[in-house]
Amino acid sequence: MILGELRRRPPITRALAWIGPDFGLVIAFLATLVVLLVIYGGTFRWKEGPIVISAGIGAGLIALRVLWRVVRRELRAGDLTTIAREVLVDWGPVILIMWLFQNLETYTGIIRSTTIDDSLYRADLAIFGVEPSVWLSSHSTPLLTDYMSLAYGLYFITPMVLATALSVRKRRADFKLVSTAVILQLGLGFLLFLCFPAGPPRYYEPLLHGGFQPPQLHSYFGLFELQQGAFDSADPLRMRSAFPSLHCSLALITLYYSVRYSEAVFPNHPKLWGRIVTVLVVSLWISVIYLRHHWAVDIAAGLALGSTAIALAPILRRRWPRDRQIWIRAPTT
Repeated sequence: MILGELRRRPPITRALAWIGPDFGLVIAFLATLVVLLVIYGGTFRWKEGPIVISAGIGAGLIALRVLWRVVRRELRAGDLTTIAREVLVDWGPVILIMWLFQNLETYTGIIRSTTIDDSLYRADLAIFGVEPSVWLSSHSTPLLTDYMSLAYGLYFITPMVLATALSVRKRRADFKLVSTAVILQLGLGFLLFLCFPAGPPRYYEPLLHGGFQPPQLHSYFGLFELQQGAFDSADPLRMRSAFPSLHCSLALITLYYSVRYSEAVFPNHPKLWGRIVTVLVVSLWISVIYLRHHWAVDIAAGLALGSTAIALAPILRRRWPRDRQIWIRAPTT
């Protein structure tokens, strides 16, 4: 062979380079869903909140970019296709992973039917001497319940604000790093749901009769009641998807990248977005205990999961095959 002659890498390497790490992860989780559908049966879910929100943002970004070029009289033939392709390549994995996760979540408690609620309750007692959600119940007020409900409900909106800002400013590399971390934490979280099905404290039988005081939280403006009804209707399987807390893991990812990319949201006040998110995320971490949605151990597991996703995302993106890696030098003879 002549020195410098190139040869192609194996087809699998070329395929991985073409689809990219985010779509690659989504395909792996799709394969998991297909296997579960074949073994256990089931139906698809299409209209869950995260699916609608992420899909709506993607469609909105396409419309806004087209409108911006129309206003500036810069729209040319083929621009719509180019804009749509770029947005879908970036947002497609996020939309698909939300759809997959909502469908995969229905299988928690099927592979392993026994929950670990008793173990989580005992662990909280061993660490704190009291169940934290019960202790916080004695300090609840209607206005505080409203605020905690607001903080809890922003768990998905806040990262979407950051992602949208990065997308609008065409910081595609930063956007894709965030999306890879989110996809990783959702996928790994689902696997933990399968292995360790668990319900929230508010469903734990020993605490339902005399444990919580007051027995039922109430809010001043009715936000808690509205939110609780909406969440229970959208996800009746919360009795099996508490460990780890994906609210806490996603919040940690949001906090990390919001501080890192804060200027993308408010360029004239580069640290403002990071500070706002810090307050909201800390409030969210407290809210999951206050609102009786998670055990303290769930939070610790969620923070560990979020940290793992943050650490693995850049490694995965660096080591994933790229177009320029498809060709390698042939050995000399």
